[in-house]
Amino acid sequence: MFAPLVRRDWLEKGQLYLRGLLLDGRHKSMKPMAERLGVDHQRLQQFMTSSTWPVAGVRDRLAWRAVAGVRPEVWVVDDTGFPKDGTASPGVARQYSGTLGKVGNCQIGVSVHAASDTASCPLSWRLFLPQSWDGPEAAARRAACRIPDSEHHRPKRQLALEMLDELAATGLRPAALVTDTGYGANADFRHGLEDRGLAYVLQAKGEMTAHGEDAEPHQPAYSGLAPRPLVRLAKARWRIEHDYRELKTCLGLEHRIPSAEARLHLPGPDELAAYERLPAATRRAAAGTPNGGSPGAGEGRRPSVDLNRS
Repeated sequence: MFAPLVRRDWLEKGQLYLRGLLLDGRHKSMKPMAERLGVDHQRLQQFMTSSTWPVAGVRDRLAWRAVAGVRPEVWVVDDTGFPKDGTASPGVARQYSGTLGKVGNCQIGVSVHAASDTASCPLSWRLFLPQSWDGPEAAARRAACRIPDSEHHRPKRQLALEMLDELAATGLRPAALVTDTGYGANADFRHGLEDRGLAYVLQAKGEMTAHGEDAEPHQPAYSGLAPRPLVRLAKARWRIEHDYRELKTCLGLEHRIPSAEARLHLPGPDELAAYERLPAATRRAAAGTPNGGSPGAGEGRRPSVDLNRS
């Protein structure tokens, strides 16, 4: 997993940060994690905010590991909100968040997940930059957050397509893509998927026309008791709410306020690495069957995690 980290100090700090994410504790920002680890928080801070370690290489390896483990039927594109009290966090603004169900002060993360009926895992994330973070009036905040001059506001749908392109460049493509009406009702997004030759099952608004006036209705043959295939695939979108919940609660992502999401990845590769180590424990617990036993067995116990597994 950390093979691209060729320098010893990168490897040591990466493993240290990963261990901090997996240790018990509500807050997973730098200082609380450092206190639990018994190290100076500057070691973690420098690794995450200013070190030049190869983010893309680690992220690519994690995506391949996730796909191999989940064996996805679909990929899901969605976004989630991170409520904030102040204005210093990168990309924070008053904007609509489905997490809040209203307009509020928050960050928005756009994500691509691999999903099956029984498992899911994020493959890539991007931090959405609202338009208020562009222009001269935002220069001071951008500098404080170390946001590169090359990064500006882009629609969420464009961030999603860029992530799909990056994953495709590593040899990963979905059998089908699923998303909600926030993306599915946008013609540019649908055309982007079609241009890339990707199959999709998208939620759309009721008034949207999906066929020409001369089209003739056709009902495909079906003779089973299970949900129709397209319906089952469409419902896979809800599986990733589990990912959001685990990232925010088990890994404390909503409490982490990094001083610089300079790479505009939220969470970063280490958070994704930590999440990949959670499924065997947390997903059994969520299903009420810890360690493969009967429901309720072993409740409240935190299974050990092998940090040396690569």
